[in-house]
Amino acid sequence: MMMKKSILCVMVLLLSVTLLLSGCKSRTDQQNGTEAPATAATEANYGYDTTSPKSAEWFDNAVFVGDSVTLKLSYYCASHPEALGAAAFYCAGSLGYTNALWELDNPEAVHPYYQGETHLTEDCAQLTGKSNVFIMLGMNDIGLYGTKGAMDSCKVLVGKILEKSPDAHIYIQSVTPMIKSAQLETFNNKLVKEFDDMLKRYCEENHYKYLDLYSVFADQDGNLPENLCSDPDSMGLHFNDTACQMWVDYLQKNA
Repeated sequence: MMMKKSILCVMVLLLSVTLLLSGCKSRTDQQNGTEAPATAATEANYGYDTTSPKSAEWFDNAVFVGDSVTLKLSYYCASHPEALGAAAFYCAGSLGYTNALWELDNPEAVHPYYQGETHLTEDCAQLTGKSNVFIMLGMNDIGLYGTKGAMDSCKVLVGKILEKSPDAHIYIQSVTPMIKSAQLETFNNKLVKEFDDMLKRYCEENHYKYLDLYSVFADQDGNLPENLCSDPDSMGLHFNDTACQMWVDYLQKNA
């Protein structure tokens, strides 16, 4: 009987040591970041944001500044209130970073139309009462002023917005691609991508949120697929409803 008790005590002691060593290894692996490769892969999620998607109501505090591409999104959201909630849209058809800097009385000026009047783009947050400013401009700048000229105007405009509304949060959306047949010598997807790369660096340097819509809509050759385009026989760069829903989905997951 005494021998059986001794054997049992030894077995209990060995089990305790095993569990202790196992716990130490687990803690060491956690500290070294080697514990669960599968978990790490899940968290990375192949480059996509892993936070919970934002609700439509989150965008109640957002204003979208843009050109005719964003105008289409505004029409889509007007008929789909579950998309971006009560977000404000502050747009003009040919608006760009450069002509947004012109005075209201300039006869060639292009300014956003909001609540029945045209306004300076820099007043977007102040006038709408929204603090999350989503900007998507540049499409109307690249062909006229080049990528550098467009980028210079972007910096000035963002500075003016923050001067008027220092508490605003800046979200800069990339310019989106056009269909293959719509490209021109002075305005094409190669130049759009070059400009978008400049926008991304600018956002990283200034801690603004960069939203890569180009990658959402570009096919393997960097072009907008025709089945997402509403005007494939003319300008070849505006979206249909399917593309707008893709845009909304991306914003809800990545804004």
